[in-house]
Amino acid sequence: MRRASTSPVRWVVAPLAGIALVGIWTAANAEGGTPPDTPRPTATAAAPSAAPSAAPSAAPPAHRAAPLWRADPAAGAKAFEGVETKPGQVSVVNDPAGRYGKTYALHTSGHKLDDATRVRVETRGQRTSGGPLRFAEEGDVFYIGWRSMWGPLPTKKGDWVTLWQLKDYGSGAATPPLSLRARGDGTVDLEYCDPKLKTTYLWHSELKLGSWHAFVVGLKISKDPAKGWVKLWHNGAAQKLAGGTAQYRAATLRADWVTDKWGVYRSDGVTGAATAYLNDAAVGRAYGDVAP
Repeated sequence: MRRASTSPVRWVVAPLAGIALVGIWTAANAEGGTPPDTPRPTATAAAPSAAPSAAPSAAPPAHRAAPLWRADPAAGAKAFEGVETKPGQVSVVNDPAGRYGKTYALHTSGHKLDDATRVRVETRGQRTSGGPLRFAEEGDVFYIGWRSMWGPLPTKKGDWVTLWQLKDYGSGAATPPLSLRARGDGTVDLEYCDPKLKTTYLWHSELKLGSWHAFVVGLKISKDPAKGWVKLWHNGAAQKLAGGTAQYRAATLRADWVTDKWGVYRSDGVTGAATAYLNDAAVGRAYGDVAP
């Protein structure tokens, strides 16, 4: 069920059970966060920038090529372009669920360093033998795949915790084009921010802690919202995004380049220790190259 739309002047929080998070409101935080007091929007109409409806594919293709990058736990944090620990640490541990072997653990104590710094522990980008892997060329297509498990993960209604984001860098950097967030209502959602800094909820699902979630995000890189697009698979199944389409038109390139980040980054209203586990992260040219 999709959330029904209201006036852009005043939003009403929709009932939580079974209601999709589709709505638009203005984002006002350069680091990628909506202010803690921003109400959650609702909508019944399809988002205006959505592509024509297309049913998700029933069977993803098999692996076709080696990925452009894969996070190797043997390399530790050096597999990434960088890490941001404010405060926190990135380490390699055995999968707590006993399924997937060596796994990255991103942990924060939850204690703020200072009033001006939000709590975060995140990886940033990908390091390859040829240098950082960045998404910067118009028309390029990339697929990003990984497994995530969270716990503990404090959340709070009215606040947000970012678990993955496609972040912009360089001249004109503002709010991340894409963010996977927990909102304190027992769900996780994928949020899109357009070039005018208005956001749309593309997708949401139940947030299960202590269980592995498999994701693949497909991206066509473009500053033009009519040319770029986003696709999403969750636990091996293609997902319908806002407007009922499997491929959502979006401006995925902001500033000079974008790259992605995994971990925990949150608004000031959320407190307490948190851990995000990351396994089998990869970037490639096709779904089959990176699907965990």
